Amino acid sequence: MTRYILRRVLIALPVLLGISVLVFALINLQPGDPYVSMIDPQAPPEVKEALLQRVGYYDPIWLKYLKWAGRAVTGDLGYSIQYGAPVAEIIGSRLGNTLILTVTALALSLLVAVPVGAFGALAKGSLGDWLFTILAFALLSIPTFFFGMLLIKVFAADLALLPASGMTTVGADLSGPALATDIARHLVLPAVTLAGINFAVFSRYFRTSVNELIGADFVRTHFAKGLPRSAVVWRHLARNSAKPLVTILSLEIPALLSGALITETVFSWPGLGRLNYEAVLNRDYSLLMGIVILLAVVTLIANLLADVLYAAVDPRIRVVR
Repeated sequence: MTRYILRRVLIALPVLLGISVLVFALINLQPGDPYVSMIDPQAPPEVKEALLQRVGYYDPIWLKYLKWAGRAVTGDLGYSIQYGAPVAEIIGSRLGNTLILTVTALALSLLVAVPVGAFGALAKGSLGDWLFTILAFALLSIPTFFFGMLLIKVFAADLALLPASGMTTVGADLSGPALATDIARHLVLPAVTLAGINFAVFSRYFRTSVNELIGADFVRTHFAKGLPRSAVVWRHLARNSAKPLVTILSLEIPALLSGALITETVFSWPGLGRLNYEAVLNRDYSLLMGIVILLAVVTLIANLLADVLYAAVDPRIRVVR
């Protein structure tokens, strides 16, 4: 297994290198001067020219990449033009907010998807199974931003039950439990939006997995021994059916973060998604590059985790020399 993991890591490194080269080229080949916002419009032309020379604006793109990559391997992702601070510091300040949103959405989707998937398999063909199937496909078909705006229309605008945007109430001086409650109220709509898509994916996978195992010998044996139905389902059937779900979960992590980018923009949640949107609008190339590389690293780690889980579940697929 150790050799298998090392081999997968060695494969991931050139992939990350290729992603960084491609993304850096696409960002830096955009027309226009990204440093225009940091230069005083009244400054003399020679001052502007000296500043652009100093930041390496006229360097060939391969030299710019080598400079960026040399700093990146030491943890220095550059300097944000918009915020006037190191990119790593800005990303670190927003990463916690994105984790709050994604972890809440993931927990919410699993809490609903597992019982719904089990119910769909055990009551296959019933009215409830059909209703949950229609709901799952509807959530998969609706774009994230449209689903989020629909929730804002119903729960924030029409019913006025929940706030429509932000992480805290603007102007409110809250602390302790009051602050936690305020954040929780702001978290409901974006978390439900993000959880909706994952609920559909997880429930369908879990339903299929339970359906495949429900006729297995060990399940019939437990029923023949007289165990209660709930004990057979949740103690034995659900546990074995969850193995493929764990692997699917690792593959869904990048999709969860991608969904967070859109959801945070719709709800003005101050996380990496909102930060990425602001970086694009302000042509903050260093910040944009840092966010994209972070997401690429998370995606590669998630894929590596999925490969390891697959190999742990089924040793036949391990790569051997």
